[in-house]
Amino acid sequence: MKRTQAIILAAALLFACLSAVLLFPQEKPEKEISWEEAANYYGQTVWVRGKVVAANNTGKVCFLNFHRNWKRYFTVVIFASSFFHFPEPPEKLYLNKEIRVYGRLKEYQGKPEIIVESPDQIEIIK
Repeated sequence: MKRTQAIILAAALLFACLSAVLLFPQEKPEKEISWEEAANYYGQTVWVRGKVVAANNTGKVCFLNFHRNWKRYFTVVIFASSFFHFPEPPEKLYLNKEIRVYGRLKEYQGKPEIIVESPDQIEIIK
């Protein structure tokens, strides 16, 4: 009997925690960094700001680059499975625009990147 009560209590607690997360979503942190600083923030969720100077869509993935040397500097990555979320192709929508992008900074092949799944993660500044 005590084991059953403990399981019911644990399930109720889990339900309460999940409900709180869904009802009161976390606000996006307002920490904003420049794209040049991105490598200093691996593992953190931040806003990264800069101008998209080059963009390439391979059909499988779209890359938004903030420096012509895309092999070395910060890149925004949007996979084809997310393309349908965008009102027009991301490489056209954001090229030559100053933007800020929200997400978790990851290191891929020695450089920083944020993987974007929704246009809600990108704000056009100008």
